[in-house]
Amino acid sequence: MAGRKTTADDTDKLCKVLKEWMVLEDETIKHAEKTLKKTKNKLVKMTMEMIKNDSLKHKAMQKLLLESLTEKSLTLTPDDLIDLSQGLNEHLAAEAKTLEIADAALNNSKLFTTRYILSYLIADEQKHHSLLAKLNELKRATVFIS
Repeated sequence: MAGRKTTADDTDKLCKVLKEWMVLEDETIKHAEKTLKKTKNKLVKMTMEMIKNDSLKHKAMQKLLLESLTEKSLTLTPDDLIDLSQGLNEHLAAEAKTLEIADAALNNSKLFTTRYILSYLIADEQKHHSLLAKLNELKRATVFIS
């Protein structure tokens, strides 16, 4: 795929897939809301809230992608990189420390429900750390290109 030129057909197909995906996210949101109304269990409620919020976030990201494909491309300017650089290393260090603390909490927990919630939090923190690391890579790559 490297070096392959994107065609209008590719873009049209991607837009179609993103729109279909957004419909599925809507269904997930509706299911989560329905479950939230039915249950009184705090663990189930928290899980459904997380799923609902993730689906809302996914839809926002899909919308951004669609707009970038059909209206205006996403860009990252040197000024954006300066703004990003100022706090990125500190934020990466904070995320790494958070993961260390979260792992310690998980290692000291025995109850299924506690481990369930901590595992979710750790997965989220790992995702944050990964996103920041990828931004850092993008920043470095852009510096070399510029």
